Amino acid sequence: MKDIENRQDILLIMQKFYDKLLADSTINFFFTETTTVSTHLNEHFETLANFWEQALFLKGGYRNNMFQKHLDVHKKMAFTSNHFQTWLNHLHSTIDENYEGNYAEQMKTMAQSIATVMQIKLS
Repeated sequence: MKDIENRQDILLIMQKFYDKLLADSTINFFFTETTTVSTHLNEHFETLANFWEQALFLKGGYRNNMFQKHLDVHKKMAFTSNHFQTWLNHLHSTIDENYEGNYAEQMKTMAQSIATVMQIKLS
């Protein structure tokens, strides 16, 4: 298996990851009811790819305030520690099923850090 190498790899991860999120009734309502993300997935994938491309490969392009966007959602429907763990489990399994290597491990570590910081800030 190869490592994550480029934007196309990130987009593949995001598409497969969201397939899992949208199929999981313990978390999918954030994307289908609390927000309208499920109605514009391709645009959302591009935003996520910008974020991860910047985080992993230090390429510019992400200009949103990730925390503010999640805070706005949290105000509508509170994220719980179980939601964060579900999100991490699906992301980690998606990465592990498709990639291995330094960037794959870095993405999982960064996701864990993001989830931890968000949980602290939202509590």
